[in-house]
Amino acid sequence: MSVGAGPSAAGVHQSYDVIPNRVRAWVDKQLDAPVHTAMTQAGGMSPGCAARLRTADGRGAFVKAVGSVLNPRTPELFRHEITVLSHLAPAPYRPDVLATYDDGDWVALLLADVDGRHPDLSDPVEADAVWTTVAAQSRELTPPPAGLAVDTLADGIRVWAGGWTTMADDPAPLPPWAQSRVGEFIERLTTLPDRMPTESLCHWDVRDDNLLLRADGTVAIVDWGMARFGPAWADLFMLCLAWVDQPEFDLRVADVGADTVTVTDLLLAIGGWLALRSTQPAPPGLPTLPEFQRRESRRILTGAHRRLHP
Repeated sequence: MSVGAGPSAAGVHQSYDVIPNRVRAWVDKQLDAPVHTAMTQAGGMSPGCAARLRTADGRGAFVKAVGSVLNPRTPELFRHEITVLSHLAPAPYRPDVLATYDDGDWVALLLADVDGRHPDLSDPVEADAVWTTVAAQSRELTPPPAGLAVDTLADGIRVWAGGWTTMADDPAPLPPWAQSRVGEFIERLTTLPDRMPTESLCHWDVRDDNLLLRADGTVAIVDWGMARFGPAWADLFMLCLAWVDQPEFDLRVADVGADTVTVTDLLLAIGGWLALRSTQPAPPGLPTLPEFQRRESRRILTGAHRRLHP
């Protein structure tokens, strides 16, 4: 995500009126009234529906719904989000879950609507409000909620770091400065998963399109499909990626609690993996994903290069 450019991730959502009748009937039943208007929410990569709803009497809610016909993996991300949210206590920075739906194909979440917009992280006041909220949630979720079983960031990063091994024979997706250093970076990243302790439940997708700023200045954090166990500093690190191609990243990330080598190695792991993935065809329903991956890879590897050559 880049600062001040609107939602950094923008996919192609389905409109509410084209999702299956059975899902819309379920929504009407949960709201105890037919939906009168549905406004598609901008931002986010899901190929499904993401809409703000209003009934005729003015009650509101937010629905996100997806079926395997749109993308075979996204329903599993929604199921993962439902599992995670079922273990979280109510908090002012998370919209309440009103109901969930799963018929084995289509999966949906009905959430309390947040009357807000995506924050402008180039605005110091808005950036500070987001930072304070993410830090508060990280404290709340350290240690992780009891009874919740999810994957660890260490496991995911092991896969991401392996992207450099894949590119050893063909480093073309990488910027020129990195192409001659693939072997060096493979060695650096060997121990990175061991430096990712399981301390907290991490949202791990803290981007501007997953944040909403209310008129009163408070912030809501949404979309838990990528949540994992990991370091207590992981979500503040992810927020810092908003500034990764600027020196401000180095100033902000110094306060998250991660050591400097681990921060740089994370940039290499994430940036390299995105570079590799950006060369693959767009998955079903996600036509904008490869370009997003290319753009983010360039930004993140720019940050890694700056830190390696201060």
